[in-house]
Amino acid sequence: MNNEFHELLYYYNEEGYEGHDLNEVQLLKKIDFDRVQQLKHLLQHEDRYIAYQAMLILLAWSVPEGFQLLDRFIAEKWDEKESFEPHRLHDEDNGYDVITDALYISTFNRKSEQELYPYIRQFLELYGTRFFESHLKAFLLQKDCSPLLKEIEQAMQTALENKRDYQASQLLPVLVHYDKNIGSKYLDVFRPLISQDSRIAYNIEEAEKSFNG
Repeated sequence: MNNEFHELLYYYNEEGYEGHDLNEVQLLKKIDFDRVQQLKHLLQHEDRYIAYQAMLILLAWSVPEGFQLLDRFIAEKWDEKESFEPHRLHDEDNGYDVITDALYISTFNRKSEQELYPYIRQFLELYGTRFFESHLKAFLLQKDCSPLLKEIEQAMQTALENKRDYQASQLLPVLVHYDKNIGSKYLDVFRPLISQDSRIAYNIEEAEKSFNG
């Protein structure tokens, strides 16, 4: 990657801080017009990873062209052709989860969660077969996603069917958050699974706090 691309994607300088980090660029409060134009150009780059990273920034900044590339990313199943966010511990790609974080940031740049529902629905459809670390869960909890309750429950069920037990359990606090009656049905489903993955206990504990809160 040449220096020009590196500075476009990673360089930030705001409130006395400067460095190289794509997430910090996504969070910039002052969005430079020239930089936006150059990032739009990178969306066409032959290296899909560079195009993907430019997309993450433009999504966070609520630039329409970023969403246009996201539509292509999903429709053409880029994630099945190469790895964009290889997880540090698990042998899976966390790309859709990282994209969800960019969508979350976009809600602070004039995007409403309602505008993002179509993407979140698609990610929930993929949830049982793709790796999601934590950003989708956070989005569902922190934004009003109550209209997606059926899709959330289905995503949990599909993950369970595919033996992604811990990932399924991450949606338990989300279900309880939106409907305690529906969520309570799954507590006894997950408790026996703790013996296979102790991390599930944390999601059960988080869900139970909602009943007591």
